[in-house]
Amino acid sequence: MKVGIVIGIVIAVLALVVCLVPLKEVAYAVTVDYEDTETYYVTENYTEDVPLTFEANDYVREDSIEQHNRIVIGGVVIQDEVVEVPIEVACVKVKNTDDIAGNFTISFSGFDPMLGEPSLTTTLSLDIGEQKIAECPAESISTWSYQVNPSTKQVELQRQVEKQRTVTKQRQETRYKKVTVLDYLLHY
Repeated sequence: MKVGIVIGIVIAVLALVVCLVPLKEVAYAVTVDYEDTETYYVTENYTEDVPLTFEANDYVREDSIEQHNRIVIGGVVIQDEVVEVPIEVACVKVKNTDDIAGNFTISFSGFDPMLGEPSLTTTLSLDIGEQKIAECPAESISTWSYQVNPSTKQVELQRQVEKQRTVTKQRQETRYKKVTVLDYLLHY
């Protein structure tokens, strides 16, 4: 009888250990939230001033002007004549190839203009597709240059801009826990 009680106690203790004491380690998966930085692109509109488009051709043409020569000595006119004096004219033909009218300023350089000429700069007002010639006369022109500065217009453009934002994502993680032998035998 004593042996039966001892065996019953041993069986009861073993049953309690198998059912209640976690002895076996098992892996399990869980879904975990985490924050990450995400890069994305957006299209932004902006305006920019751009010069009007044009075509320009340059050349030098020969011309002449009338000059009045008069010599007076002691109140007596000795010579009084009008003579043709050869000159050269720097020319720049400018054509507005843009879709709006505008002003085109032509600046000449590399020579001295004739006396009486106000400036080495001329401004032409041109409609769409219109062309005009800017001229600057001089006694002599050897090497010269010019620059055309057109009006500007506002144009709407687009660009891609990189931006970032914080997003919540999920991932699987493996974790471990201890289970009882009975739970392990029943579920794993």
